[in-house]
This record gives sequence, C-alpha cells and structure tokens, in this order.
Amino acid sequence: MWRLPGKTLPPKLLSCKRAMATHSLSTAACLIIGDEVLNGKIREANSYTFAKFCFEIGLDLQRIEVIGDEEDEIVEACQRMAKKYDFVVTSGGIGPTHDDITYQSVAKAFDLPLALHDETVQRMKRMGRRKIDPNDKAAVAAQMRMATLPYGSTPAESDYLYTLENSWVPVVCVASKIHILPGIPQLFNGLLFGLRQHILPRVPPSQRKHRLLVTTNKMESEMAPFLTELQSRVNDKGIKIGSYPHMSAGINTVSIIGKEEYLEYMRGLVREVEDTLEGSEISVEDEAKLSLRS
Repeated sequence: MWRLPGKTLPPKLLSCKRAMATHSLSTAACLIIGDEVLNGKIREANSYTFAKFCFEIGLDLQRIEVIGDEEDEIVEACQRMAKKYDFVVTSGGIGPTHDDITYQSVAKAFDLPLALHDETVQRMKRMGRRKIDPNDKAAVAAQMRMATLPYGSTPAESDYLYTLENSWVPVVCVASKIHILPGIPQLFNGLLFGLRQHILPRVPPSQRKHRLLVTTNKMESEMAPFLTELQSRVNDKGIKIGSYPHMSAGINTVSIIGKEEYLEYMRGLVREVEDTLEGSEISVEDEAKLSLRS
C-alpha cells in the first residue's frame, strides 16, 4: 500500500505488484552523492565495489561521478545518465536527516511524486535494530523519510526490490535505469550483490570480459613503445592494454582485457608479452596481493 499526501489512489494501484525492468544491459555508470565525500570527511569506496561488480558480470562501466547534496545537480546527473547508460547506481543521501535528499531529487528528475511505502515501513518496524519512541513525533517523521519513495504507477516508472535478507532497505529503481542505494558500504555491498541474480540474465554472455596479466621487471618507459604498437594492433577487437607499476615490489604488470570471444587470441598476446618483456603470467589473485603492497 502507498500513501500519497493529499491524494487517494485507485485500489489497483495501492496493491499493484512491481517487477524489475527487463531491457538488456551493456553500459553502466555510478553516481556518488554526498558533501562528506567532497570535503574529505569519508573515504569513498562504493565506486570501487561497483567497478568490480560491473567487470565481473560483463557491464561496461563508463562513468563514475561524485556530486554534493544539491538537488539541482542530482536531478541533472540522473536525467543525463539515464539517457546515456543502461544501468545506473546512486550511492548516498537516503537517510533521515535534512541533507538526505536523493529520493526527492530522483523523483523530481522524472516527474514522480513521493509516497510512503507501507511494505518498507513494515519491514523497518520488524527489522530495525533500534526502536524509536512512538511519542517522539519529530523522530518518527524523520525515520519515515527513509520509507518515502518515488512513486510510479508502472514498473517502468518505479520498481522496488529487497535484495538483502536481513535489511529493510529496498533498492529503488526509477525510470528502469536509476538504482538508488545507500552510501554505507556494508549496506551498499549487500544490496548491490543481491541485485546480481536479477541483473546477470540481462547481460549478454558475449559481453563478459577476461583480464590476463603479465609481470615484468622492465620499466614502463622501456615497455612503452612495444605496448603502444600492441594496442594499435588490437584496437579493432576492443582489447585494452595497460601497464601498472608496483613500486614496493619493484615490478610492473601488463594488463590485457577483452571479451570472451577473443580469449584464445588474448592468450597468444600473453605469450608475446612474456617473450618481448621477459615477463611471466600472473593470476588476478596474485596481482591483487601485489596491489595491496604498492
């Protein structure tokens, strides 16, 4: 059931069921919202989590953007990203305080009203760790802000999904593109990876990518001419060649990223890089350990 201030909804809308959008997914973007990120109060980690999520399931993450708690900026960014990308995640701004304005801003961006969502309210009452004194009207009203969500009459306008079993917080999807998540990393991670089972079937398997890695003692300036020529050779296949220094270990890593259909071709590139740069292939897991040391 929904409650819109000053409006009575038709019964079929009060009880309508929602389903996540079904359009296929190729591109992605991440919108980090919060003054605390821009003023250095917190270290932002959710975009990194989202980047790993996208790579693992085959989404092409094309943009990460950080903006403050400003309604006009949120509206503009959401409208722009919904036009350009298939799957957009926002992080932050859905708490109970005055500066938490993501729900209202996204609703405004797509000309939707806000409404109290009874299912979220009930889950909040059952699963909330701390109970608010019901006589504290101001605190109750602030808490209800977190259950006052963009309302659309069709799934294309607004969808709602609870992807984390032990949390009352929903993933709110607006305009089939914008997925609103909290900024708290623990919640963000749980809700995002809970979305995986719903998102993965909509990502064509042909889009999924592999990352192959070669370590070498060569300096980047020594590698540069060969890697430049190699990149020009594989541009038509969409393969990306990169080099990354691990200063504490005194070695560099060459990265080769491409789609599933070119995996065998990429394995040939690994052998060429090993021979040319006197290097050796390394696993993603072992390279991650090097990154932690750098």
